Amino acid sequence: MAQQEWFMVKHGVTGRGLANSKMDAGLSYRFQQDGTGFLFTVSGLDEQTVAKIIELRQELNVFRFVQRKDRPLTKHWYYVDGDRVKYDSERHTLTIYAKSEIQYVPEDYFAD
Repeated sequence: MAQQEWFMVKHGVTGRGLANSKMDAGLSYRFQQDGTGFLFTVSGLDEQTVAKIIELRQELNVFRFVQRKDRPLTKHWYYVDGDRVKYDSERHTLTIYAKSEIQYVPEDYFAD
């Protein structure tokens, strides 16, 4: 298996999924480090999804999952800076800035 990577946006309070690149065929994203934080640039979201993400921007978490060949799944959990969630309506691009990250292997936390 080659490396696979996908990303999700969730409401931090309810856990409601708002966007998922693995399930939403038209969704694409770019991830990059930005100074001491992390920047996600997302396209392919419908207007309702964008509106909900903007409405809940102060309560968002972003997750990035990385599956590498012969390694367990690694989950990256990002805490979003709600003041830096922006939508560019001309480019149909959502940017999400996260100020911190927790990285872990989920299977390390399950009992045998």
